[in-house]
Amino acid sequence: MNLQEALKKLGLTQQEAILYINLCQSQSMTGYEAAKISGISRSNAYASLSNLVDKGFAYTIDGNPVHYVAISKEDLIANAKRDFSKVLTSIEERLSTQPLTSEPYLTVSGENAILDRLKNMVLQAKSRIYLSIDHHILDQIEEELIIACEKKLKVVILSSRDISCGEHTYYHSDRLASIKVIADTEEILAGTLHQCLYSKNETLVHIIRESIIDEITLITERRH
Repeated sequence: MNLQEALKKLGLTQQEAILYINLCQSQSMTGYEAAKISGISRSNAYASLSNLVDKGFAYTIDGNPVHYVAISKEDLIANAKRDFSKVLTSIEERLSTQPLTSEPYLTVSGENAILDRLKNMVLQAKSRIYLSIDHHILDQIEEELIIACEKKLKVVILSSRDISCGEHTYYHSDRLASIKVIADTEEILAGTLHQCLYSKNETLVHIIRESIIDEITLITERRH
């Protein structure tokens, strides 16, 4: 995620994000200077600078003309953490969901959603996690795997390259294009980074578990 996209996650528009970054790179700017440097039209620049002030991302210095100053990175991060903490607290206190009465097969689509589901499975596992995945995906969940190893979970990895994530079992396996993950022998995620199937269905969990066991058996036999 680039810096502009990260700032947009905090509620800025594309133009506001560009102007905020430009303000950070200068002690202060007039609206005219900000428009010239950013390439944004003067009317849009003034409107976006006003929005930055209203949203708490910038201050003004009175004068003729008015100058704009970005809040510091430290203040930006502190404000964002405080605001997001309030959002999470509100959701936690007010949102309720109905538990599923069966164990359906859920389709998870898109790389971000799949990685989020995968990371949550690793972080929420209580005893063991088995992963048969490409090392490019493995690299993106290394932080979560380190936490799992620190919690003394049994972590078994099948991939084309190992990672440094604490005490775990690694089996070298080339050309893994698919994702197969089992957590606590209770839930599975299987598919690709484009689309995955997620389920707690006992039969499907058993099938994926046997598939990973077969992979481990073949790898072990090739060693001898």
